[in-house]
Amino acid sequence: MFIEKGSQGYINKRKKNALIWTLIMAALGVAVFVTGLLLNDMSKRNIFTVIAVLFVLPGAKFLVRFIVTFPYHSVEESRYNKVKSNISEGMELYTDMIITSPDKVMNLDFIAVGNKQVIGLIGKEKQDIAYIRKYISDGVANWGLGYKVKIVESENLFISELNAVSLQEVDGEEEDNVKSYIKSLIV
Repeated sequence: MFIEKGSQGYINKRKKNALIWTLIMAALGVAVFVTGLLLNDMSKRNIFTVIAVLFVLPGAKFLVRFIVTFPYHSVEESRYNKVKSNISEGMELYTDMIITSPDKVMNLDFIAVGNKQVIGLIGKEKQDIAYIRKYISDGVANWGLGYKVKIVESENLFISELNAVSLQEVDGEEEDNVKSYIKSLIV
């Protein structure tokens, strides 16, 4: 079952898939290597060894994906439904976000985008909120003019920010670009 980026349950599904594919690539690599050994009188010098080594590359990619997502968990469905019920007209809600930058891995439980607003709730404590705000603000500024980016630590503050959003006239293409950008950040 495929879960789209930003959907509830995405992190847990992504972790599970990454682990499964890591194990599959390792098993295939070992199977090809052993087959090569058996077909070539136990000599490692054969094309099967090269093919087996090539299975390491995608396997390593899936392993890194698993390692990056391992410390994080999906938002509970009850929390998601509570926040979803507070989303204003014109806003879109993304959840289960792990964002990587060259310097940090950031976790946000929710980001709501729309009406010239980007409002986020951090997922783990002790994250550098100023860095997260600047990182997202810099990217959003490339895709939409006049968007306000707010990143908060408290779920109650997040919900009150959502309730304070008023419907605004926006450029549809610009808004789609900002939403696509936010979605593209998700690992």
